[in-house]
Amino acid sequence: MGKTARLIFHVLVRAEVRPRSVLPGRQRWDIPLMRGRPEVAKLLAIRLENASGVIAAQASAVTGTMLVHHTVSLDEVRLGRVVRRTVTTAVGEARARARRGGFPPGPGR
Repeated sequence: MGKTARLIFHVLVRAEVRPRSVLPGRQRWDIPLMRGRPEVAKLLAIRLENASGVIAAQASAVTGTMLVHHTVSLDEVRLGRVVRRTVTTAVGEARARARRGGFPPGPGR
């Protein structure tokens, strides 16, 4: 596997996002990309808090999880779209910054 293919595979695996706990008005999401990256966790929380229907978002760079409090009208499927879109956008921006030399690599790189 070439260097580019490994990088793409790494990003796809690290960007895996899934719900851990779902309750009305509260969901916890596993976002491995945040683990060990407090600046990424903070950025994702800020962006999620700006999403329609999201009341608050608390990120943990230690566990790689995001706790999202939201209106009950925002169900798991809709919030999932918002969370995944937010992560995908952040990954794209981070890759663009890395190409320009403006974003430090994550742990272990």
